Amino acid sequence: MRSRTLLSLTLIMLATNLFGIETTQDIKSVEITFNRILNGLDSIFTNSTVHNQTVEQHFKFVKDKITKGELEISYDSTLNNDFYGCASFNVSKENNQKVDISIGKFVIENHKNYPALVYAIMISAFQNSYDYFNNNELFIISLKNPIERLYFETDALMLEAMFLDTYMKNNTTLGYVEKYFIADLPQNLNGSTTLFRQTNLNLLHEIDALKSKDKSASALLKEFNEIGKDLINTIKLDNKSRWVNYCSIITLRTYVYYSKQVIFDILFSKNDINQDTFKLDDYPENLATINNIQKIIDEHKDMLAYHQETMKLFADSYKK
Repeated sequence: MRSRTLLSLTLIMLATNLFGIETTQDIKSVEITFNRILNGLDSIFTNSTVHNQTVEQHFKFVKDKITKGELEISYDSTLNNDFYGCASFNVSKENNQKVDISIGKFVIENHKNYPALVYAIMISAFQNSYDYFNNNELFIISLKNPIERLYFETDALMLEAMFLDTYMKNNTTLGYVEKYFIADLPQNLNGSTTLFRQTNLNLLHEIDALKSKDKSASALLKEFNEIGKDLINTIKLDNKSRWVNYCSIITLRTYVYYSKQVIFDILFSKNDINQDTFKLDDYPENLATINNIQKIIDEHKDMLAYHQETMKLFADSYKK
């Protein structure tokens, strides 16, 4: 069962429902540690000789929302106890104006040993919050639209990387994840989205941009189909490098995973079709290509294990 303990900020004081933490002493420990994290970030931004205005402004914006009581902070005992899935920005399904940031055990227990990582995790959660408040309509759409959701997730990854590169790259506590983000920043996090989000960002941008072209829906669907056929004909999955093969299978996965949204967006943009009448089966040529690519993925699905193995390697490195 999902159990959360709400926190509010002045010194972070716990609200009345105490489900996620068992004792008053535990509550105080979480409050103190979370305050240390926020104060630590404040100190870093104040004392740094180099600055990133985007990172600092977005952090300040969200912190102000917290201090004014417009954004709740909660401790969630069910969040993943690893570097991923250990903090989240949440929008209520019943009321999309009700939001909070949840933090879990990993954030609280690893701040002392891996401060740079924990700071970056909070910057990511804060960026999701920032996007919600400043691009609310599109953020709400992203809850059901995988392409927009990926873009917002990439925004959060980018802020993490910018924070680490600007303020933390000389920190002695940097682990695999932090170093990976810093090294990948000049490549616009293409490697990070491939590894952590299992998406080829360049391909996604290409197929998502189809809907904005000055062509008919049928012409764009044909173009999307040709992109898929070209992937079938050109992508090879026999490289000696596991990483290269993984990147190739992720490229195929990207086409398949986002295909339904791409096709709908084209039809909505050009023909004003709605979700209730849209059926992928009505576009058999596109569906055939999607299914052919899925067959290739199924035949080489062992290559996708690279993701889980690398995530475990990274996660285990913070448990030593």
